[in-house]
Amino acid sequence: MIEKSLETNRLIIKRTKKEDTSFCIDMWLDDEMGKYLSDPPRNAAGDIYLKWRDNIEIYGGCYYFVAVSKENGEYIGACSAVPSEDRKHWDLGYSVHKKYWRQGYATEIIRELINFCYINGGRKITADVAKLNIGSNSVLRKLNFYIEKEGTFKKSGTDIIYENYTYRLDLK
Repeated sequence: MIEKSLETNRLIIKRTKKEDTSFCIDMWLDDEMGKYLSDPPRNAAGDIYLKWRDNIEIYGGCYYFVAVSKENGEYIGACSAVPSEDRKHWDLGYSVHKKYWRQGYATEIIRELINFCYINGGRKITADVAKLNIGSNSVLRKLNFYIEKEGTFKKSGTDIIYENYTYRLDLK
């Protein structure tokens, strides 16, 4: 298991601990910040988040991280990396708190996740993004991801169906 924190110029990206989970859940279930995520709205969230919180420190096939400001220790966002069995393909997820939107934090987080995946055997990285999520689509394109395929996903606990892109980045 990988325990070392990741670092960028402005961030410490550390493995998520139980004390970090309220920030993550509040961000994911927020109507604005979680709009394009598959997570449900707060009023439709079930016990799955309580179970996730209680088991966050047990590796279950996914590396969960929180990004914290080096300058003031504030939470900036959260991200995850899920490896395939052979660790050559990794799937990313990420979100940034709206207080920090449009400040380059998503780009910084994803760049460091790309490095993390590569160091740990990753040669292909994917990320699913709702087509309507203009900011996230822009970030991935800026980082040289390309659209591998199109599809849809249903927002949990709702009847909302989003069209999405699966972005891909090939590493050598």
